Amino acid sequence: GARVIMCDVLDEAGVTAASRIGANYHHCDVSKAADVKSLVAATVRDFGAVDILVNNAAISIAKDFLDVTEEDFDRVIGVNLKGSFLMLQAVAREMVKQIAAGRKAGAIVNMSSVNDTLAIPQIAPYTMSKGGVKQLTAVSALALASHGIRVNGIGPGSIRTDMLAGTLQDKAA
Repeated sequence: GARVIMCDVLDEAGVTAASRIGANYHHCDVSKAADVKSLVAATVRDFGAVDILVNNAAISIAKDFLDVTEEDFDRVIGVNLKGSFLMLQAVAREMVKQIAAGRKAGAIVNMSSVNDTLAIPQIAPYTMSKGGVKQLTAVSALALASHGIRVNGIGPGSIRTDMLAGTLQDKAA
């Protein structure tokens, strides 16, 4: 019964995925504050409010630790950690406004990973970013508790996705 808005940087794939489940679609690069602000505004415009955030955007680059470039590092940290922070903060700000207007407090779920504690050198930036997401979850849960906003994290193991196929799974073969 939830009304869902999905976002992605790949418009065609995002539109297709959203249409499969009857969701709205909005282009968003979560590493850019202006895109995040636009997404939250679109959500409020389309649905009147935002009650739940599933913070799930992530990328990974599989390389030997010594071959990771600054650009690789910045790209992964930008999407996985900075993007999680920007989304969480923008949605929490909207939720706080909604609470002040009498709406029930919402919930935020950050997707971390088993790699928030399990180090794999071939995906070093990913592992570091997920450790950061774990701490982001802890910090924001404490910071937003007084508003009644729940912040939780999920740290699953490997899930067969396109991202996994392009990183560790290929390396294991």
